[in-house]
Amino acid sequence: MTKLLSRLFATQWHALRLYRFSARLDQKGHERIAELVLLIGKFISGIEIVHGASIGSGTVFIHGTGIVIGPGVTIGRNCRIFHNVTLGSRDGVTYPTVGDDVTLYPGAVVLGGVHLGEGCVVGANAVVLQDVGPDQIVAGNPARLIGTVES
Repeated sequence: MTKLLSRLFATQWHALRLYRFSARLDQKGHERIAELVLLIGKFISGIEIVHGASIGSGTVFIHGTGIVIGPGVTIGRNCRIFHNVTLGSRDGVTYPTVGDDVTLYPGAVVLGGVHLGEGCVVGANAVVLQDVGPDQIVAGNPARLIGTVES
Protein backbone atom coordinates (compact mmCIF):
# COMPACT_ATOMS: atom_id res chain seq x y z
CA MET A 1 0.00 0.00 0.00
CA THR A 2 2.83 2.40 0.87
CA LYS A 3 4.50 1.77 -2.50
CA LEU A 4 1.23 2.51 -4.30
CA LEU A 5 0.76 5.77 -2.41
CA SER A 6 4.33 6.88 -3.04
CA ARG A 7 3.90 6.29 -6.78
CA LEU A 8 0.55 8.07 -6.78
CA PHE A 9 2.18 11.25 -5.46
CA ALA A 10 5.51 10.96 -7.32
CA THR A 11 5.10 13.63 -9.97
CA GLN A 12 8.27 12.56 -11.80
CA TRP A 13 6.74 9.11 -12.29
CA HIS A 14 3.63 10.71 -13.79
CA ALA A 15 5.75 12.85 -16.12
CA LEU A 16 7.25 9.76 -17.77
CA ARG A 17 3.90 7.98 -18.03
CA LEU A 18 2.20 11.04 -19.51
CA TYR A 19 5.07 11.51 -21.99
CA ARG A 20 4.77 7.92 -23.19
CA PHE A 21 0.97 8.24 -23.41
CA SER A 22 1.24 11.48 -25.41
CA ALA A 23 3.76 9.86 -27.78
CA ARG A 24 1.26 7.09 -28.52
CA LEU A 25 -1.46 9.68 -29.12
CA ASP A 26 0.85 11.62 -31.44
CA GLN A 27 1.64 8.46 -33.45
CA LYS A 28 -2.09 7.86 -33.91
CA GLY A 29 -2.59 11.36 -35.34
CA HIS A 30 -4.02 13.06 -32.24
CA GLU A 31 -1.44 15.85 -32.12
CA ARG A 32 -3.50 18.42 -30.21
CA ILE A 33 -4.50 15.98 -27.49
CA ALA A 34 -0.90 14.76 -27.27
CA GLU A 35 0.31 18.35 -26.76
CA LEU A 36 -2.32 18.86 -24.05
CA VAL A 37 -1.16 15.71 -22.26
CA LEU A 38 2.46 16.96 -22.41
CA LEU A 39 1.36 20.31 -21.02
CA ILE A 40 -0.44 18.60 -18.12
CA GLY A 41 2.68 16.53 -17.42
CA LYS A 42 4.83 19.67 -17.41
CA PHE A 43 2.38 21.46 -15.12
CA ILE A 44 2.17 18.74 -12.48
CA SER A 45 5.85 17.76 -12.51
CA GLY A 46 7.94 20.72 -13.66
CA ILE A 47 9.56 18.38 -16.20
CA GLU A 48 9.56 19.30 -19.89
CA ILE A 49 9.96 16.45 -22.35
CA VAL A 50 9.51 17.47 -25.98
CA HIS A 51 7.99 15.09 -28.56
CA GLY A 52 10.67 13.23 -30.44
CA ALA A 53 12.76 12.33 -27.40
CA SER A 54 13.33 8.65 -26.75
CA ILE A 55 13.52 7.45 -23.13
CA GLY A 56 14.48 3.87 -22.32
CA SER A 57 12.70 1.64 -19.84
CA GLY A 58 13.80 1.76 -16.24
CA THR A 59 14.93 5.39 -16.49
CA VAL A 60 13.91 7.41 -13.45
CA PHE A 61 13.75 11.09 -12.60
CA ILE A 62 14.90 11.78 -9.05
CA HIS A 63 13.41 15.02 -7.66
CA GLY A 64 12.40 15.76 -11.24
CA THR A 65 11.63 19.48 -11.13
CA GLY A 66 13.42 21.53 -13.76
CA ILE A 67 14.41 18.70 -16.11
CA VAL A 68 14.36 19.68 -19.80
CA ILE A 69 14.73 17.07 -22.54
CA GLY A 70 14.90 18.24 -26.17
CA PRO A 71 13.18 16.62 -29.15
CA GLY A 72 16.12 14.66 -30.56
CA VAL A 73 17.49 13.31 -27.28
CA THR A 74 17.91 9.56 -26.87
CA ILE A 75 18.17 8.21 -23.32
CA GLY A 76 19.10 4.58 -22.68
CA ARG A 77 17.72 2.15 -20.14
CA ASN A 78 18.02 2.40 -16.36
CA CYS A 79 19.35 5.95 -16.25
CA ARG A 80 19.04 8.19 -13.20
CA ILE A 81 18.37 11.86 -13.87
CA PHE A 82 18.28 14.36 -11.02
CA HIS A 83 16.59 17.78 -10.90
CA ASN A 84 17.51 20.75 -13.10
CA VAL A 85 19.22 18.61 -15.77
CA THR A 86 19.12 19.92 -19.34
CA LEU A 87 19.63 17.69 -22.38
CA GLY A 88 19.49 19.85 -25.48
CA SER A 89 21.01 21.18 -28.66
CA ARG A 90 23.60 23.82 -29.41
CA ASP A 91 22.56 24.24 -33.03
CA GLY A 92 18.91 23.15 -33.11
CA VAL A 93 19.82 20.04 -35.10
CA THR A 94 22.00 17.66 -33.06
CA TYR A 95 21.04 16.30 -29.64
CA PRO A 96 22.74 14.13 -27.01
CA THR A 97 22.64 10.36 -26.88
CA VAL A 98 22.74 8.94 -23.36
CA GLY A 99 23.83 5.31 -22.93
CA ASP A 100 22.38 2.76 -20.51
CA ASP A 101 22.91 3.07 -16.73
CA VAL A 102 24.07 6.71 -16.87
CA THR A 103 23.67 9.02 -13.86
CA LEU A 104 23.17 12.76 -14.39
CA TYR A 105 23.45 14.69 -11.13
CA PRO A 106 21.60 17.96 -10.35
CA GLY A 107 22.19 20.86 -12.67
CA ALA A 108 24.08 18.89 -15.32
CA VAL A 109 23.84 20.33 -18.83
CA VAL A 110 24.55 18.15 -21.88
CA LEU A 111 24.43 20.01 -25.21
CA GLY A 112 24.88 19.04 -28.83
CA GLY A 113 25.51 15.74 -30.56
CA VAL A 114 27.57 14.26 -27.75
CA HIS A 115 27.42 10.64 -26.62
CA LEU A 116 27.46 9.65 -22.95
CA GLY A 117 28.83 6.10 -22.72
CA GLU A 118 27.26 3.31 -20.71
CA GLY A 119 27.59 3.62 -16.95
CA CYS A 120 29.16 7.08 -16.99
CA VAL A 121 28.47 9.68 -14.30
CA VAL A 122 28.04 13.40 -14.92
CA GLY A 123 28.65 15.47 -11.80
CA ALA A 124 26.46 18.23 -10.42
CA ASN A 125 26.46 21.43 -12.50
CA ALA A 126 28.79 19.94 -15.12
CA VAL A 127 28.52 21.28 -18.67
CA VAL A 128 29.19 18.46 -21.15
CA LEU A 129 30.09 19.53 -24.70
CA GLN A 130 32.19 16.49 -25.74
CA ASP A 131 31.71 12.72 -25.71
CA VAL A 132 32.12 10.85 -22.43
CA GLY A 133 33.39 7.26 -22.52
CA PRO A 134 31.85 4.27 -20.77
CA ASP A 135 32.21 4.24 -16.97
CA GLN A 136 33.89 7.65 -16.89
CA ILE A 137 33.13 10.31 -14.29
CA VAL A 138 33.12 13.92 -15.51
CA ALA A 139 32.64 17.20 -13.66
CA GLY A 140 33.20 20.90 -14.09
CA ASN A 141 32.47 23.61 -16.61
CA PRO A 142 33.44 22.55 -19.19
CA ALA A 143 33.23 18.95 -18.05
CA ARG A 144 36.51 17.01 -17.83
CA LEU A 145 37.42 13.51 -16.77
CA ILE A 146 37.96 13.16 -13.03
CA GLY A 147 37.88 9.37 -12.65
CA THR A 148 36.25 6.10 -13.57
CA VAL A 149 33.40 4.16 -12.05
CA GLU A 150 34.59 1.22 -9.93
CA SER A 151 32.87 -2.04 -10.84
